[in-house]
Parts: sequence; structure tokens; C-alpha cells
Amino acid sequence: MAQAMKLPVALALVVGIVGGIITWLYVGPLGSLGLVVPATFIAAASFFAAGGDVPGLKRSLAANIWGIIWGTIALIFVGLVSSPVLVGVAVGGATLLMILGALIPALDFVPGQVLGLATTAAFGLLTKASGTDFSLPTGPFTVMLISFIVGAAYGYVCSLLVGKLVASTSKAAA
Repeated sequence: MAQAMKLPVALALVVGIVGGIITWLYVGPLGSLGLVVPATFIAAASFFAAGGDVPGLKRSLAANIWGIIWGTIALIFVGLVSSPVLVGVAVGGATLLMILGALIPALDFVPGQVLGLATTAAFGLLTKASGTDFSLPTGPFTVMLISFIVGAAYGYVCSLLVGKLVASTSKAAA
């Protein structure tokens, strides 16, 4: 009698293999796009944290994109100031206004918002990219938006594959 595959084993196999393929694509054939592997993995984790199902996909992606928008707004203001205090005010103010978006039901997944803002702000601050740059591979908004959309799809596809893998081993055991 076959024993059912444990969920952590199925997750490890599927997320690891698909994550490896995405990483190879980002640093290889799609390298010129500047997509960010950690942002894609963060988006997949956000999907699972939001429920790991179709409603979670919608909830996570809406919140992530809302955060990316606010991260971009923060970067635009950061580009207008030179004082570290004002940089902090720009990022803190954008965060405050972003989280108020949770008053709208479609944007109520605050962790997803913060993940979108934080990765966008980090990308812009670390690369010294302008919030008004919307090109690939240098524009924080565009790079993060695509990286997060791919990540949401990555999480969703992995959840389907894991479900099939766990279910198929369970059926074989029955």
C-alpha cells in the first residue's frame, strides 16, 4: 500500500523545482528584463499567506499592487528631497496612506501591501532608481509589478501542482 506524500515534502519539491526554473529564467533568457527573484518569491509567499486559493490570489495580488503603487509614490518623493529625515518622512507617509487603503475590502490584506511597498522601495533605494522611471530593467514600478505578477502565478501554479501530487499519492494509497 502506497503512503500519501506529506504536504511539506510536496511543497518542497514543487516550490523548489519551479523556483529553480524561475531563477534560471530571470538570470538567463529573461535576464535583460531585470526581474527580481526575491520579489517573485515574496509574491508567492504572499499568495500562500493570503489563503493559497483563488480568493487568496485576488486578495494578495490586489494588496501587492497597491503596495507597489505606494512604494513608487514614496520613491518619487524621495527623489525630490536630500535629507535622510525627509526620506524617512516620505516612506513613512506613503506607508501610512497605503495602509489606510485597507478600509477598502479588496485591499484589506495589509501584509501584502507592505511586501509590495517594501520591495519597491528597497529596489529603488538600493539601485538609486527614480520613481518616475517606468522602463525595464530599471523602473521600480514596472520591475516589481511584473516580478509580483509572476510570483502570484508561481504560487498559484505551485498550489495546484502540490494539490495534485498530494491527492494522487492519497488516491494510490486508497
